[in-house]
Amino acid sequence: MPHTNKISSIIHFKKHKREPSLTEASCYNLMVKKIKPFISKNIVRVLFYAAVAILLTIFLEYRYYIHNWEYTWRFVFGSPLAFLFNAYLMMLGVFAAWAIFRRPGTVIGAMWTFITILTYIHINKYNSRGTPVLPEDFQLASQASSLSKFVSVSSIARLVVAILLFWVLMHFLNRFLKQRSEIIYGKEAIEKSWFRRHIITERFAVLLISVLLMIVCTDFVRHNDGQRYTDTFLGTTLIAWNQNRNYSDNGFILGFLYNLQKLQLDEPNDYSDEEIKEIKAHYTAIAEQANTDRIDMADENVSFVVILNESFFDPSVEFQGLKFEDYYHHEGGDVTPVLHELQKKYPSGKMYSLDYGGGTANIEFESLTGLTNYWVDTVPYTALIPKAGEIPSIASMLTAKDYVSTAIHPYNNGMYKRNIALANEGFHSFISDTEMKHQEHDGKSEYINDRSAYQETYDILDSTDKNQVLALITMQNHTPYNADTYEELNFTITNDDLSDERKSQIATYYQSLHTSDQYLGEFINKLEGLDKKVVVLFYGDHAAGLFDITNDSKSNAERDLSRITPYFVYANFDYKYTSLHLPTTTPNCMVNTALNVFNFQKDELYYLLDDVCKEEPILTSTYLEDKALSDSKVLENYKLVTYDILSGKKNWMSN
Repeated sequence: MPHTNKISSIIHFKKHKREPSLTEASCYNLMVKKIKPFISKNIVRVLFYAAVAILLTIFLEYRYYIHNWEYTWRFVFGSPLAFLFNAYLMMLGVFAAWAIFRRPGTVIGAMWTFITILTYIHINKYNSRGTPVLPEDFQLASQASSLSKFVSVSSIARLVVAILLFWVLMHFLNRFLKQRSEIIYGKEAIEKSWFRRHIITERFAVLLISVLLMIVCTDFVRHNDGQRYTDTFLGTTLIAWNQNRNYSDNGFILGFLYNLQKLQLDEPNDYSDEEIKEIKAHYTAIAEQANTDRIDMADENVSFVVILNESFFDPSVEFQGLKFEDYYHHEGGDVTPVLHELQKKYPSGKMYSLDYGGGTANIEFESLTGLTNYWVDTVPYTALIPKAGEIPSIASMLTAKDYVSTAIHPYNNGMYKRNIALANEGFHSFISDTEMKHQEHDGKSEYINDRSAYQETYDILDSTDKNQVLALITMQNHTPYNADTYEELNFTITNDDLSDERKSQIATYYQSLHTSDQYLGEFINKLEGLDKKVVVLFYGDHAAGLFDITNDSKSNAERDLSRITPYFVYANFDYKYTSLHLPTTTPNCMVNTALNVFNFQKDELYYLLDDVCKEEPILTSTYLEDKALSDSKVLENYKLVTYDILSGKKNWMSN
């Protein structure tokens, strides 16, 4: 029967199905025996190092928030996806460290040491400037000996001791794990080959995979579109204009990586040789026509001095209907009386600083060149100008008229690469602290005082009949503000909501401002008797980083009080000023404002600035925040010219 034959054939087939040989079964069992321990062993290691990465990430955030557990846990549990992604990136870093060091205690020690040193730099920077550590800060690594003056020796000693103690602990951890947990510690293979004994292939593969994953997984943060706000898949927002918020919202690692893109400039979409030449031709035509009705400084033998007074701030400042003294109360009278008298006689205004508690080099860059850091958003003195070569500035404009150019800075001439940057701006001579004839200090201050800086400036002006352009960057008011700097303090801070230490620091700062103000008066009096025409543009670059009440306020108007500094224009010859009130502006507009006060002839770039400063007089992200810039041809031209000069083909510089 057919059906019976079919069943019998199946039975026949099953009876004759080939059974695995003894050799095949042995191979299978051997493979399983080797793979299972390998998988379980590596799962244990991965879990161990994942736990280490989570703990290191919590430690990193704790240090970022300057040892504040409340803020740390708020980030961990309030933004879990962002925290876990930071921990994931930390884990990749841990695996890379394992590939290099292999031993768990050594891996943990290396990662902990790196985080501790990095966050030590962050804490010191934040305490003095109110901003987190950024990648561009490490462009000053070659000047570590100079920067070390801004931190205390005792804190460095504590850091070194902590690191040494931790490494001792890690040594014992290695010994413990070697004895108790061979899976995590790793067993030395008994191999004749050094290459196989130290599992070089496996370690290289782990290092390569870790680095590649790090690059791929962080591409979205390192190469973003530069918008002021960019939403992420983590439920957070990358913030371009406020790095405090950016780090807090996205975590330290993502915040730091986000700022890596600032180390290079991206070419604007509309940038081309023809576009720059067209912009320059437009403003050259305006300059040629307008300059016929303006005064030639060289013909009038007028010397020009730009004074950036370090941390010079007016505690009586009022802005947008608010008074600074309503937030910080003091006794002892007017801190800057000389300034207030000068403001009654000469044109003056308010400068909106690019930064708070620091950022002098960026402010100096804008004021001397007329270019802006708004789109650049880095430290041009260290990142761009040394490579850019010659760039336009008030110095280059006037040296073309046979002016003698000199820069003076009573400190290390290599700080922020000023020795290179100022030369590229057209200053043919640079006098730093070691070359100064006058080196007086006030009390126990480590800085040359303003009296000496002004005397040095006066002597240079008086040394020749030639026309001169000078830039003075002072140091007297620079942090730190130690209680023992002055034998006697004229001012007392009366706030109840401040610590005694902070009140002491502010009182010392006010004393420094007061003496600086007096030295300014002495300098102006000397210029009155100088047989040489001199115009001075004076401004304070930023306030000291001592005013958390206003700077950390959620109110923009209150925060802005910490960013308003005074500026004025002075001449030691008779001149009929059309107005004593100058606009509130950022540093990029100030030299142009001074040239306009006296109706002096100027170059094409300053006529571009006429349009820019009329349209956007305060051009800084802190002030604008999420407000979009006006979509104008003027600002687009300014952006293109800034890129062309600093990082482009320098078509603007060609005749």
